[in-house]
Amino acid sequence: MPGEQLHIDGGETGLVLGVGADGRLHQLGLGGPERCEPDPAFPTALFPLALPTFGEEALREPALRATHADGTTGTRLVVEAMAAGTHDHGEVHEVRLRDRVAPFEVVLRWRTWPSYGLLEASSEVVNRADAPCTLHELASTSPAVPTVGAHLEHWGGGWANEWSPTVEPVGLGTRSLASAGGVRSSLHLAPLVLWSLEGPPTEEAGELLGVSVVWGGDVRIAAERTVHGQGRLIAGVQHVGAERHLGPGESFRAPSALLGWSSAGTGPLSRRLHRYVREQVVRNGARPRAIAFNNWEAMGFALDADGVGEVIDGAADLGAELFLLDDGWFGTTHPRDDDAAGLGDWDVDRRKFPDGLGPVVDRALDRGLRFGLWIEPEMVNPRSEAYEARPDLVVAEPGRERREERQQLVLDLCQPEARAQARAVVDGALALHPGISYLKWDANRDLFEAGSPALAPDRQSHLPIDRVHATLALMDEVAAAHPDVELMLCASGGGRSDLANLARFHELWTSDDTDPIDRVRLQWGASHLLPANVLGAHVTRWGQRPIAFGCAVAMSARFGFDLDPRTMTEPEREAARQAVETYRRIRTLVQQGELHRLVSPIGSPFGALAYVAEGDPAAVVFAYRLEATDLEPPSLVAPLDPDRRWVVEDATPGDPQRGEVGELAWPDAGAPSAKVWVVRAAP
Repeated sequence: MPGEQLHIDGGETGLVLGVGADGRLHQLGLGGPERCEPDPAFPTALFPLALPTFGEEALREPALRATHADGTTGTRLVVEAMAAGTHDHGEVHEVRLRDRVAPFEVVLRWRTWPSYGLLEASSEVVNRADAPCTLHELASTSPAVPTVGAHLEHWGGGWANEWSPTVEPVGLGTRSLASAGGVRSSLHLAPLVLWSLEGPPTEEAGELLGVSVVWGGDVRIAAERTVHGQGRLIAGVQHVGAERHLGPGESFRAPSALLGWSSAGTGPLSRRLHRYVREQVVRNGARPRAIAFNNWEAMGFALDADGVGEVIDGAADLGAELFLLDDGWFGTTHPRDDDAAGLGDWDVDRRKFPDGLGPVVDRALDRGLRFGLWIEPEMVNPRSEAYEARPDLVVAEPGRERREERQQLVLDLCQPEARAQARAVVDGALALHPGISYLKWDANRDLFEAGSPALAPDRQSHLPIDRVHATLALMDEVAAAHPDVELMLCASGGGRSDLANLARFHELWTSDDTDPIDRVRLQWGASHLLPANVLGAHVTRWGQRPIAFGCAVAMSARFGFDLDPRTMTEPEREAARQAVETYRRIRTLVQQGELHRLVSPIGSPFGALAYVAEGDPAAVVFAYRLEATDLEPPSLVAPLDPDRRWVVEDATPGDPQRGEVGELAWPDAGAPSAKVWVVRAAP
């Protein structure tokens, strides 16, 4: 075993491990092929540990910390066995380690995804003692990374400010990034971190590592740089307040994390991640996403059957393909007239819909539209019959007051009765009419008092993790029971943008901020991990921007509307119809094409991006002026073969110059403004 090496080949992302003379596991290489050829003259013992533990590297941040059955707080691991196998898309490698003294086992696993150039890492601990132990921290992955010129890029910003970027040099010490709240964790920390070498990351040059923890709850990522120039990323669940108590024979498995290396900038890594998400994560990733029309911005809670019918007619006239009836359609004893009441009581409000939802669903179907509903199955208002009947089914600490957020509470899905109640919300909504084929699943508050009667008193700290597992299991049940129903993932906007939740859904609501100027920048950030077909983008009145400009922005993702068609002017309607007609032609390019980010809108009045067909000579290019400026715009070049002849069509909604043009050009001075070009090979 000592001296043995393990080469894990994930295509563009590789990992080399070695066993030292004393049995410890070291990381010998990480990255592209040139970084996975360790110098044989360099002793294995001088390479960083593959899993730093508390008590082993006293001056380093640990990825594993436990208090053993005998009270010992240090863990020192040696390799016990290695195994290898295969899965449908690559290899599976497993290294089993044990503590030198304590009956405590650790298993490290890697799955390779060579066609995407990715590695998937996970870790597990097993208590082999005959008495309990406490696991304080177990990271999913802890790769050692170079620190010369290292920069960290991450995104966050809270509600309506998701995917706001931060790029910072990796300084001495440990920079800790963490999400919070347990439910809408992506509002606080987007599920991707980039560690780049030799300066900030660029689209087409430089080496970098991307890490995404595949987890539906809170995560923590520590970026470490020591005084000796050693660097490491430690990524996993947020362990603070989530300690695990493991009885004899019990185990805990951390969620997996994706690792992707690029030697040519962020663009290639994003494109590989997009293909992976479409093909291996999101449900029905190759299925075209419908042009949706949501009524929320038009009506809010003030619903009535006639008004909804008029909005449906307007949506059909614009060319939408799916009508989504948002919040406010339910509640009898406690009508849902605002966000203070009704959650939990999912009967149709007969004041608003005297004949139930049947007539409005039929009206949508008759107009050629599919029909969808908004639900929030994991939550209840205290002002609801559901809560009044079973106040014990919410997350709470016994004997302590229950703080509310958005005047609601979170169901404790660790309790079977609460999970059954949430499942009944979904089943009941779909049972209202056989024509309902789409649900928007929302979640609008976080966890505060993390208590559950389903857990023993000494295991209340398990709730932050156990509730996530229960939520994902509920989502799995729903997906299995209703395979033909499309699901949108929403949590006060983009609060659940992680790949664990997304694996149960078809798309997500990217953000509640729909000002198209903000959306150019927000969607730019999200595109580092997520493909366009999962990013819901609607044209609204936010920011009071021109409708044509809003269309040109929303068309660069999963296109839709959230307007009141009854108040639109005829020029606005015509621009919207033009956008629908064009989007139907470019939908496959946008939703399945390869994204090239051309001009960054971050800190700039200009932004541009393009989608290129894989294996087909075609592209669609979007360019935006976001602010009035005297600055000269940067050059704009489509990522196409310069030796071929191309036909450029101006397809900008509402632009009188639509039609074939000679070349790409920025929109005329004045902001906001946009151009949409469809580019195809000349015959």
